[in-house]
Amino acid sequence: MTNQSETKSTALRILDFFETGVTSIAFVVIFITFMISIISRYVLRVPVTWTYEISILGYMWTMFFGVGRAIDNDEHVVFSLVYDKQSPKGKQFCLILYNCMLTIFLLIAFIPCVQAMMKSTMTTGVLKLPYKVVFSPFFFMMVEIIVKSGRNVYKALKMNVNGPENKEGEAV
Repeated sequence: MTNQSETKSTALRILDFFETGVTSIAFVVIFITFMISIISRYVLRVPVTWTYEISILGYMWTMFFGVGRAIDNDEHVVFSLVYDKQSPKGKQFCLILYNCMLTIFLLIAFIPCVQAMMKSTMTTGVLKLPYKVVFSPFFFMMVEIIVKSGRNVYKALKMNVNGPENKEGEAV
C-alpha cells in the first residue's frame, strides 16, 4: 500500500509542477519577451519579430497547463445562472451532466486531434517551431480535463444531497 501512496504522491507532485511550475515559467517568459520587445522597439529603435511569437506561445502554454489548477480551485469560467437556482439534487444532476458531457466530448475529440497534430507539417511563422511541439500541451490539457471531470462525476455521485450541506451545496 505504501508503494501505491508513494506513486500517487509522486504523480501529484509532477502534476503540480506542470500546473504551477511550467505555468509560472511560461508567464515569466511572456513578461521578459514583452519587455525585450518594448526596449528594442522604443529605446533601441530596432524592433524584433520573435518576441511577439514567444509571447503568444507563452500565453498558450500558460493557458494549457494552468487550466487544471483553475478546475481544482473552481475558478474556471462557468455560466452558473441556472445552476445557482437549483435544489441540492438539481445541482448534483447538473454537475454530473456537465462533467459527463465534457468527458464524452473530449474523449471523442482526443484521437482525431492527436491524428491531426501528428500529420501536421506546419511551423510557426518566425521561429519555425513545429506545431507538434508548440501545441503538445493541448493534449496534456485534454487528458487533465478528462481525468478531473471524471473525478468530479465521482464526487458528485457521492454527494449526500439529503444531509447537511456547506455553502457550496456539497455534503459535509
